[in-house]
Amino acid sequence: MIKIPDQLDPPSNVFAMATPHHLLLKLYWEIKQLRASLVSRGRSVADTHAPAYHAFNCAVTCWHLTDWVWEAADDYQRQLMSSVFETRLKAVEDFQIAMRSKHRSLYICWQIANGSKHFRLRKTDPKIKTDEVWEYRPAMAGRMRAGQRLGSYVYRLSLTDGDQRRGALEIFEDALKVWERELAAWFFIEGRYIGPDDDSP
Repeated sequence: MIKIPDQLDPPSNVFAMATPHHLLLKLYWEIKQLRASLVSRGRSVADTHAPAYHAFNCAVTCWHLTDWVWEAADDYQRQLMSSVFETRLKAVEDFQIAMRSKHRSLYICWQIANGSKHFRLRKTDPKIKTDEVWEYRPAMAGRMRAGQRLGSYVYRLSLTDGDQRRGALEIFEDALKVWERELAAWFFIEGRYIGPDDDSP
């Protein structure tokens, strides 16, 4: 007989989320918000840095998944994790070090999340630098209409990792894929949703 797990209630000091899967869905939603904010025009001055705010949220959620996964894992799942990393994981810190070492996108999220949370990390990685720029896009001749602006600006969030430049969105999409694979391998989720409204990264 198939056993359907009981629906868990969130901790008393948390809204709605009770499992690593819930936090993964939150990360998915935050990436979707970031993607939308990069292409939309802000309605007010407060919207100017909306993409940066969404990027901050993506990094924090991505990194907080390490805490949630460790705390939610039973003995069997922790044994699976230890076998993947080929070392005995005794504490959340061991798990976090292993995840950062194995997955560059999670390492970058750790740097951004903790740099944002504590204003500065005591030990920052000098190879990782964030950058936000307004990129000017001139209007295209032959496609302009009367009254249309001669150009527009697009907000870009990028990151330099050593000598490689990557978009922030790309980092978070990669981190989401890492978490989907790992959570499936450790039996926290069954698989990836594919459906008519699948607009995942």
